[in-house]
Amino acid sequence: MNKNEIKLIFLSDMHLFSNEPFLGIHTFDSFRAVVDDIIQNQSDASFLILGGDFVQDQSENSYLFFKSQIARFDIPKLFTRGNHDISDDFFESLSQSCNFHILKNDWVIYNLHTYSKGNIYGEIKDAEIENLLQEASDKKDKFFLLFMHHNLFLTGSPWLDIHITKNRSLILKKISTLRNIRLVINGHIHQETINTYNDISFISSPSTSFQFTSNEKKFKLDSINPGYLVVTLKEEGEWHVSCQRVDGEFGTPEANPKTY
Repeated sequence: MNKNEIKLIFLSDMHLFSNEPFLGIHTFDSFRAVVDDIIQNQSDASFLILGGDFVQDQSENSYLFFKSQIARFDIPKLFTRGNHDISDDFFESLSQSCNFHILKNDWVIYNLHTYSKGNIYGEIKDAEIENLLQEASDKKDKFFLLFMHHNLFLTGSPWLDIHITKNRSLILKKISTLRNIRLVINGHIHQETINTYNDISFISSPSTSFQFTSNEKKFKLDSINPGYLVVTLKEEGEWHVSCQRVDGEFGTPEANPKTY
């Protein structure tokens, strides 16, 4: 890899559930397998971005397991909060030792918060977007990668699209005025998608746990394996993203799952 390139890993939606499968998937095992794969195959990564929804059952065992796995990485970590990350204390404990924005070479890696307390859908506060506009204006000579939990584009699945970023139209309009925003990455929807809007690319990540089947009227799980994104930020605002899936058996997705 070119010394002026930045390689980072985006992984999201662990939904850790202690001692039993969640929606048919052993989420401890699937998360561990993803971490193993990254350590084995992506050893030259410079940063780790964790995209939210870390713990499902809110148990101490799950929180400790999450921390034990991310401690295996000796690189800077960035976190964004998902709708299931309801413990203020836990998330604050993460943020005390980790960064939320990073400036590296020609790039700014920037966390855009979508967490809306008590809601499944996301929402970006006015102050948050104004801070981004100011930051991008102040750093016109830099290129921006934005990362967040919730998505800004419809998925084609009505049951899931009600949980999108609530003020997405306004956010897209404002982001599109910034010529140095190049890439936006999110979790939340448990599937890889790519959209383009005014020359900005928007990419959604698979989950490290169970995957959602795309374009379904009702909640349905896919049998495809867990995965993560590998992002390479290059000179002149160029970039490359690939989706990596891990091998292994982690359970059988429930055939008629209930929304959670």
